[in-house]
Amino acid sequence: MKINLTEIYKGLDEWRAERKITAESQKDGYIINIMEEFGELASALRDYEKFSATDYPYPTDKQVAEHEIIDALCDIAIFTINAGADIPCRLKDSAIYTSKISFIVANLCNLINDCVKFASDHDYKDGVYYNSILINCAKLCEHCGFNFQIAMDETIKEISSRTGAYDEVSKKWIKDTSDEAKAKWYKADYEKARLYNLGK
Repeated sequence: MKINLTEIYKGLDEWRAERKITAESQKDGYIINIMEEFGELASALRDYEKFSATDYPYPTDKQVAEHEIIDALCDIAIFTINAGADIPCRLKDSAIYTSKISFIVANLCNLINDCVKFASDHDYKDGVYYNSILINCAKLCEHCGFNFQIAMDETIKEISSRTGAYDEVSKKWIKDTSDEAKAKWYKADYEKARLYNLGK
C-alpha cells in the first residue's frame, strides 16, 4: 500500500501556521508528549486484548480499543512531523510503501527506539529516525487493519476543528474545552480507514 506523506505534511503545515506553532516549540516537549502517547497506546493494546476474549460481552468495546490504538499511533506521527517540520525536504520521505506482512512487536520496538533516537538528536535534524518513525506508525496501523493515510486525514480534521492555545509549561497545544468550543469539534471517524478486522 502506498501512503502519500506530502498530503499529510500539507495538512499539518496549515494546522501549525493557523496556530502559530513552530517546529522549535514542538521539539521542546517532544519526548514527554511521545511518552504520554506510548502510555495511551499501551493501555489501548491491553484493552484490545481484554475485549477480544471470546466470553467478553460487549463487542463495541473492542472497536473502541482499536480506534484508541490508531489514535495514539497517529498522534505519535503528528508530534514527530511537527517536531521535524524544519528537516530539509530532501531528507524526508514523500511516500511510504507498506505490506500486510508485518511483525507488531518488532515494529513497536523499532518505533520506541526511533522516537528516543530522534529526540536524542539535539537539532532534530536526522531524517533517518524521522522517516523510520512514520514508516513504523504506518506499518502498525496496517497491521491493525487500518489505512494510515486515511486515519491521519481523520486525525488532522479532528485537531483542526479544535481551538485553544499553546501552553509553554506542558509544551503542547491545549484545546479549549468550553461547551461552545466542544460544539464545533470533529470526532475522527477511524472506521473510514478500516481495511479489515484486527486478528483476521
